[in-house]
Order: sequence, then structure tokens, then C-alpha cells
Amino acid sequence: HYDRPMTTTAGPEGVRRNAQGQRVREEILDTASRLMSEYGYDGASISAIIKASGIQKSSIYWQFDSKAAIAAAVMERGARRFFDAITIKGTRGNAGARLRRSLREVAVLLDEHQEFLRLFLLLLITNRDPDVAVILDRVRTEARVRMHELVEIAFEAEGPDVARAVADRLAGFGVILIDGTFLAEQVYGVEGRNRRVKDMAESLEHYGAAIAAARRT
Repeated sequence: HYDRPMTTTAGPEGVRRNAQGQRVREEILDTASRLMSEYGYDGASISAIIKASGIQKSSIYWQFDSKAAIAAAVMERGARRFFDAITIKGTRGNAGARLRRSLREVAVLLDEHQEFLRLFLLLLITNRDPDVAVILDRVRTEARVRMHELVEIAFEAEGPDVARAVADRLAGFGVILIDGTFLAEQVYGVEGRNRRVKDMAESLEHYGAAIAAARRT
């Protein structure tokens, strides 16, 4: 497996060992995350993690099978923090206005949590480990779920059935647009972000309006 699940052991001693194992795991992830931020993926070798953290090699391999497994766990933890920071709720305005507000929030949050998406894209391109692929798929699925919620709320004035149908069609497309915007900002910086957000919102709004119209006929 990409990492070893924590085994629950009965009794006070078992609880203590489980807590200690979790602390070691988090320390490994914290160290790996810091090294990747400072030196990139190549700079976060197992030996570098051992040197920076002081954790024994055997303890690291008890928790994780490989460097890719550590990177996947770092990425998934970062993704969870990003998803938890997103607030999806109804606001005033039409679908386009709601989409612009929500997508602008997502774009700003990516500034604070961008390391996970960098790692995700790197692992997506380079990974050959089927267990790591499961983690990538899990994160991608969660991204589609969040985008589905965002789009469904934006189109809620169309009624629940139509809004759900629009979200079903646009969730994957919306995630692709976010990916493209993130990559554009790696090249061009944040300049032009408002325009890119507006373009994303208009694309989803117009496509969604067409889907809704077809459902009403």
C-alpha cells in the first residue's frame, strides 16, 4: 500500500503506541513537505528526510513504502486542507455572478495551498505505482464532488433536478478549467487572474444555460 494504515491496539499501551506512530507519520510528512517546498520533489529523498527529521530509516519505511508514497500522502493531506477551506454556499445574483464569486475564492485559496496541486500534477505525470494512483483518483474524485456542489448551487434557481443535471455535466469540465488556470498562473503569475476567473465563469454559465434549456424542452 502507498502507506501503512495505523493499527488500533486495545489497551492503554496500544493507544500510546498508535499515538506515537501517528506523530512520527506527521513528522515525516511535515519534513517532506518542507523539503519539497524548498528544494523541489527531487530534493526530498528518503535520505534527506532522515537527515532533516532525525527519524530512523526503519521508522520511515514502516510508515511508507517509497518516496512516491510519502509524496502522495503529503499531497493528499494538502488537498484535504484545501478542500476544507472552501466554503460553498448560495449567494445573491444569477448563475454567472455566483460562479465568479466561488471561482475567485478557489483561485485565491490555491495560492495558499498550491503545493498539493503541484505535487498532484507531478505524480499524475510520473507515477507508475498503482497504490499511489488510487490516492490520485481519490483526490480527483473529491475535486469533482466539490465542483459539482459549486455548480449545483450556482444553478439552483433552475430547480433541483435541472441544477443537478447541469452539475453532472459540468463538474469534470470545471475541474479541468481550474487546472488550466493554475498552470497559467505558474507561467504568467497572478496578473490576469480576474480575467481568467471571468472567462471560466462565463464558460460554465453559458454551457450550463444551454444544458438547462435543453432539459426544460
